[in-house]
Amino acid sequence: MTSIKKVILGDGVTSIGDHAFYGCSSLASITIPNGVTSIGYHAFYGCSSLESVNIPNSVTSIGYHVFYGCSSLASITIPESVTSIGDYVFYGCSSLKSVTIPNSVTSIGYNAFSGCSSLASVTIPNSVTSIGGVAFSGCSSLKSITIPNGVTSIGGGAFSGCSSLTSITIPNGVTSIGNSFFWDCSSLSSITIPESVTSIEAYAFKGCSSLTSITIPNSVSLIEGCVFWDCSSLTSITIPNGVTSIGNDTFRGCTSLASVTIPNSITSIEAYAFYGCTSLASITIPNGVTSIGNKAFEGCRSLNTVTSLNPTPPEINYNSFDEITYVEATLQVPIGCKTIYWSHPYWENFIKMEELDVSSSIDNVIINDDNKGERKYYNLQGLRVLNPKNGVYIMNGKKVFIK
Repeated sequence: MTSIKKVILGDGVTSIGDHAFYGCSSLASITIPNGVTSIGYHAFYGCSSLESVNIPNSVTSIGYHVFYGCSSLASITIPESVTSIGDYVFYGCSSLKSVTIPNSVTSIGYNAFSGCSSLASVTIPNSVTSIGGVAFSGCSSLKSITIPNGVTSIGGGAFSGCSSLTSITIPNGVTSIGNSFFWDCSSLSSITIPESVTSIEAYAFKGCSSLTSITIPNSVSLIEGCVFWDCSSLTSITIPNGVTSIGNDTFRGCTSLASVTIPNSITSIEAYAFYGCTSLASITIPNGVTSIGNKAFEGCRSLNTVTSLNPTPPEINYNSFDEITYVEATLQVPIGCKTIYWSHPYWENFIKMEELDVSSSIDNVIINDDNKGERKYYNLQGLRVLNPKNGVYIMNGKKVFIK
């Protein structure tokens, strides 16, 4: 019914079924009477001329895809009777400018407001506990949003493409920043991550080109690959203890990154991890790192000092570092380890190498170690010691004193 322009429903109507006005592209207005309790999925799908809808207080359920593609819909009132906003409900409603979600709503569905490019403000009530994946993706006019403390689950890509979003606070209770969470939020300059978060998934901050700094709490033990790809304004970052790997492309294209603190818990630096970090002048690779992937530091042409604290050279590829780095940077290794590094594949490419005293601080003192035979001790030259006497050794990547 592509030519129908106006619909008035009688008072006897109690429900609007699935696909009821699907594709009525000329429908500009509709009156929904009190007494209607449910609106089925796809009910107004593709009604691209529909400008406003008044949903009566009797409605308790709005099915998924209900207003999908209603590109002329500029305003809507969601009554207190509604408890959930389903998947794709307002997807592609590009004229929708503001939404007030009532206190009765407890969940916002997957893709619920995705593509609402004119949406400048939205109020999420304290009653909401979950926000579905990609819920506000592509809301390019959304400058700020307050997420209530009751929210414990936010799906991946929830705010991806919100290019006007400048700041946001993630509430305590959220345990994961999902895949592509803030992808291409190019105006995002600051963010607070609570102690409740334990993981940051792939592409979470990719393309956040205005993000200058971020504090990652010690509760985070997993940072997946590509998380900060193309965060070109990021100047420094501290990776928390507990994270064991720097994944593929994690800091790729972070052209302003000048300072990185890598904890002893890291055991591997994956391919392209710091690719193209042109401002990075020095890097300290902790003694727990055993492998550095393909092109991990390629394009880091400002690197003048590379410090590797592991007495045993980590496994690297011929292009783990840039050719200029091999020629111009100085490689610092523990005292007594220059020979083993220069004889190890591809570390030998460093023309300048010097030994560094890493024994100046002691992490632990061990007295009368009964498990001496089970633990692996190394001397400061990187050689395994089966029966260590009094002195300084390296155990599990840390310096210990045995007495």
